[in-house]
Amino acid sequence: MATSQSTVQFKMMFNNQTFHKDSSYTNSAGDTVQIHRFMFYTNKWKLITSNNDTIHLSKDHFLINIEKEQSMALTFPKLANATKIIFDIGVDSILNTTGIQTGILDPAIGMFWTWRTGYIMAKLHGVSPQAKTAGNRFSYEVGGFQSPYNSVRTIVLELPTHREKSKPITIQTNMANWFNGKHPIQIGITPNCHNAGKLAMQLADNYATMFSIDPSN
Repeated sequence: MATSQSTVQFKMMFNNQTFHKDSSYTNSAGDTVQIHRFMFYTNKWKLITSNNDTIHLSKDHFLINIEKEQSMALTFPKLANATKIIFDIGVDSILNTTGIQTGILDPAIGMFWTWRTGYIMAKLHGVSPQAKTAGNRFSYEVGGFQSPYNSVRTIVLELPTHREKSKPITIQTNMANWFNGKHPIQIGITPNCHNAGKLAMQLADNYATMFSIDPSN
């Protein structure tokens, strides 16, 4: 007998607008942005039940990619009686140091720096007139798995008590928070991040705030 399943769906947003790749948006600093690429790894999915039990949903890593719609829907065992859903943004530290991986962790995908610095946990690329770079491009690639620059972030989301159990869980993903989730980031000052360090930690802190449960759930 097939196990009943639930779907977790990421819904891309920019503030209160549904994201469209061909549209331009204004962030909190007043910068105009057009986002061309947005990808991030997730893993360690689990839920907390109404009995306060922890249920591990998957040991796999997933790569969310706005250019691949199918990547934004994840299937798990039935999430009945769940009160919280928890997941990490990033790649498990062990896999950063255990040789060449395959599948979505294949370095050829373009989410890997070097054997010393490891995986890119999340990236956001686009253009902005405020970026004083060639082609007005901004490029944020966040990585680092060693203290004090560990960019993995754990996300804990409360699920509504009245949630209709047969519906997918929709996680709104607000890309605007890359620029102001906890730290103000101005594209004109810092248009690029390509290594572990203070800026990568600030960006990771910011995008850790971009997730919320769609209230229509």
